[in-house]
Amino acid sequence: MKILVIQQKMIGDVLATSIICNNLRTAYPDAQIDYLVYETTIPVLEGNKSIDNLILFTDKHRKSTVETLKLAFEIRREKYDLLIDAYSKLESWLFVLISGAEKRISYKKQARNFLYTDNIPFAKFPDTNMGLAIERRLSLLKPLNLAIKLDPYPKLFLSKEEKKAAAELLESFGIFKDQKTIMISLLGSDNLKTYPLEYMSVLIDHIADQFEATILFNYFPKQLLEATTVFDSCSKNTQEKIKFNLLGSDLRGFIAIMNACDLIIGNDGGAINIAKALNKPSFIIFSPWIEKKIWSTFEDGVHHYSVHLIDFSPELFENFSEKELKIKTPELYSHFKPELFTAELTRFLQQNLNCTSSLNFPEIIPVKLPLSALIITYNEEKHIEKVLENLDFADEIIVVDSYSSDKTESIIRGNKRAKLIQHPFVDYSSQRNFAIDCASNPWILFLDADELITPELKAEIIETVLNKNSSSAYLFYRTFMFKNVKLNFSGWQTDKIFRLFKKDKARYVTERLVHEKLTVNGTIGKLKNKLIHFSFSDYQSYKNKMICYGKFKAEEAYLKNTKPNFLHLYLHPCYTFLYQYFIRLGILDGRKGIIICYLNALSVWVRFRELKNKISNTGLLPKL
Repeated sequence: MKILVIQQKMIGDVLATSIICNNLRTAYPDAQIDYLVYETTIPVLEGNKSIDNLILFTDKHRKSTVETLKLAFEIRREKYDLLIDAYSKLESWLFVLISGAEKRISYKKQARNFLYTDNIPFAKFPDTNMGLAIERRLSLLKPLNLAIKLDPYPKLFLSKEEKKAAAELLESFGIFKDQKTIMISLLGSDNLKTYPLEYMSVLIDHIADQFEATILFNYFPKQLLEATTVFDSCSKNTQEKIKFNLLGSDLRGFIAIMNACDLIIGNDGGAINIAKALNKPSFIIFSPWIEKKIWSTFEDGVHHYSVHLIDFSPELFENFSEKELKIKTPELYSHFKPELFTAELTRFLQQNLNCTSSLNFPEIIPVKLPLSALIITYNEEKHIEKVLENLDFADEIIVVDSYSSDKTESIIRGNKRAKLIQHPFVDYSSQRNFAIDCASNPWILFLDADELITPELKAEIIETVLNKNSSSAYLFYRTFMFKNVKLNFSGWQTDKIFRLFKKDKARYVTERLVHEKLTVNGTIGKLKNKLIHFSFSDYQSYKNKMICYGKFKAEEAYLKNTKPNFLHLYLHPCYTFLYQYFIRLGILDGRKGIIICYLNALSVWVRFRELKNKISNTGLLPKL
């Protein structure tokens, strides 16, 4: 098998995408695995035996369409079986189009999905502390169904000679193995990714005052002026601890020096990603316009920790787009004062400078979402296992069961994350309110056992829950499934229902025994993506459900002292059928439409028949 992986970007991206090559090598040890990258990123790939050949995208390709086409046809002549495009921009699309590869994988994007055989949804929120930068890349391996445990950690490889040269360089500056050494990622890739220099000096002074360690600066020769500015702003005591001119001769030299250091602190960027790939602790300061959730990789709060202004002053970020935040970055940086996070920095240094054992790669930890998923059940053995798997992103899953007589209870108990609570069923509203009282998170997601969440809806739910400006409750539109086939009309085309809300802002009214009504204290929103509703699995089950609903509606009507008449018993069911079949276009659903419209009308007839019988047996309730 011949495989090509494409990542035309900078050091951090190329290093992150190398995990694709590493996992492919484990899964296909005899395959030819080639990697198309920018020429400037070669140093972070040296020594990686997962990669057979580097295909280089150079300045001549950037400047000349003819040269780019030549490279594209060189790729075609290689006759790759599999192409994974982790870059997915205009530069790579040409290579994909011309490649001739049988299987082509990339992220799902509008207007270019035809280029690929497999288009993977672009995750908006991380599921774990791996961060989106890693999770998105690993998602590109899903179509291959690899029979291996995926390794998410980017790695760098140094020769004995490189390690020895770095040790000798440090010794020439008076730094020996038993001394603690801190690398400062002094500058970002541009001014908008660089923590203000005067603030950086304050941080470095704090480090020097609190800890006995040698401090190294990471900067390029062209950044000498900025580095000198920081150095000159530091106290004399701090300056004595800084080895200002201890630099590698090239990027490989820096990697070797970083490998000899104990940890790194500073601006997010290539240096941080290199340190993490060397398994060195990191403390990252993110630019205000950068999304922390993407590059705060493997953060465990101990060995890897990051700070962002939004963590301390979220109000400064309200209602601004990424483009607007980028423009406002200089102003936002002025609010990001060192004293906001010096306590966190001190704790990080205490935990990592005093560590004597070698560091293991960080544990993968699921992201805690402040969301409780609730389900009420009775004899749902057909559906419950699937819906529990579908709710894997919720922090808490609670199932309130009313003593099912089938296998529902055993299936729930077999799920490690689900909490089962048995509670007698009185009516739907009371049962739902009981479930809400059992939840421990501020957000509630209610699902019926016959409903499923799509990946797109899942991303929208997570985004909503994490957004501090979210409404109090959200309506979900639903797609009604008739025996696993979508029902387009019959009154269901505009069906919507409350499914997501803040626990302290909503409650089900007790007057409604079925088709529960949620009262909301606050604003109401609607989610764009639809919930899948597998309500109709077979005729008899749906008929029984409609009869059950009709009986509960009869009880509601009785409590309201409603007296049924000829119109209720005969004309109302006929009207319901005709309205849904003709006005709500059930006729366009064919035989399915007739069945659904008939059973919905049957529920109305049952309601008033049961109401009539109840009044005949007990009489009307006295009016208050």
